[in-house]
Amino acid sequence: MINKFDQKLLLNIAMWNIEGLISLKINDSHFLQVISNFPILGLVEDVNACTNLPGFDLIVAKTRKKNKKARRNSGGVRIYAKTSVSKGISKLATKHSDIHIVWTKLEHKFFNLPKDIYLAFVYISPESAAHSADDIQSMYTHLLEGIVKYSKLGDILIQGDFNAYTNTMPDFIVNDEKSHSNNDVFYKFDNSLPRNNLDSKRVNNSGKHFLNMCKESGLRILNGRTTCDLFGRPTCITYNGCSLVDYSIVSNELLSSVGFFKVHEFTVLSNQCPIVCGILSNIANNCIFSSKLDDLPSKYIWSDEAIELYKTNIQSKNIKDKFNNLIQKDFGEVNKMVGKFNSNLIETANMSTKFIKRGKPKRDKSNKTRKNTWFSESCEALRISVNNFEKLVNKFPFNAEYRKSFYTFRSCFRRRCKYEEKQYKEKICNKLDNCVESNPKVFWKLINKLDQSSTCKINESLPYNSFKEHFEEL
Repeated sequence: MINKFDQKLLLNIAMWNIEGLISLKINDSHFLQVISNFPILGLVEDVNACTNLPGFDLIVAKTRKKNKKARRNSGGVRIYAKTSVSKGISKLATKHSDIHIVWTKLEHKFFNLPKDIYLAFVYISPESAAHSADDIQSMYTHLLEGIVKYSKLGDILIQGDFNAYTNTMPDFIVNDEKSHSNNDVFYKFDNSLPRNNLDSKRVNNSGKHFLNMCKESGLRILNGRTTCDLFGRPTCITYNGCSLVDYSIVSNELLSSVGFFKVHEFTVLSNQCPIVCGILSNIANNCIFSSKLDDLPSKYIWSDEAIELYKTNIQSKNIKDKFNNLIQKDFGEVNKMVGKFNSNLIETANMSTKFIKRGKPKRDKSNKTRKNTWFSESCEALRISVNNFEKLVNKFPFNAEYRKSFYTFRSCFRRRCKYEEKQYKEKICNKLDNCVESNPKVFWKLINKLDQSSTCKINESLPYNSFKEHFEEL
């Protein structure tokens, strides 16, 4: 039996609610490391924090203006794609001006797929934050209209944060064959597909709309019934509990092309885990797929001269005596004898030619991430505690003590970093004020030191005329 993964490659499509990313920099190495494995990435919620991602092209951005009274941004959807695949993705226009539903199309010719895949990223507000139940219902109505429209043109894949509790309620019509008459030849019966869910919360209003939409459109939930997520792992982990609210749903025809569905590990970056869906594709451009290759093996350089020298050396008296002793000696085990025989051959090869040893390439120390000057030992201790509890929450997401400790240490870590950075800047400013007149040498040394440590340097030289005009106008 041939595995379906042997002849095809996986195109990873990810969705991430970055609600908890407000106090972190978007260029954080941890964040970039997580998203580097996702050729197509949809970000929802606080998307105003994300402007440019290195290595990614922005396909579409729909954001909401921040309310004056709000503490942070909310809502919005941004879709990014790596430069190698962005040409195969096109933005689709929508009738409704709703910023929480964004449709794109994956071209079947570019990705070598049987049909075009119509991909949507969705964000639906929680029931407690929504203005009324009609808002949630209208969102599902708009989404269903798009599904009906694009399902006639190709396959459907939808990822998003629906804030819906579905438990293990079916997303298909139960006993469809018995309840429906056999007179309609064109009618397709729903298959019974059991689904697991570790979140045992009761189905809420959004969950009912979500399940009804799946039944009406013939879409199926991947959570809890696909490779890499057979148990329905929770996607949102907060201090007071964890839940499954982020879903991937696909059309029945696309189910056979789904290689896997995975809930990514919980990280300190956000309260919610990224969800990833792998679609089997025959795309020839392999650079979009992250693959870790083994190091090249070490080898001998065998030239014509080296081969002749090897023949001469193996006929020498010293090597012949070693082989004769090997034959006469009783080793007891075959492995020991073979090892000794190989060592004689290697010794002869070392006498005859050059051996190139290939190892891991040396790390470039210049690219090594440097800690901020203000990052003290107390910050490092808190960071270690946060990382330790992050691992524990990943293993035991339903443990209330671990969740509480993680969020407590994360808050302390963020507050401590802000305090240390503020103290460091005040200290530098006081130093500059004190020595600007009394000790100019120290002043300029400090200025040069700050200039060298700055990460945002401008390489473009300022024109002389502009420089002169600026100071003349002062």
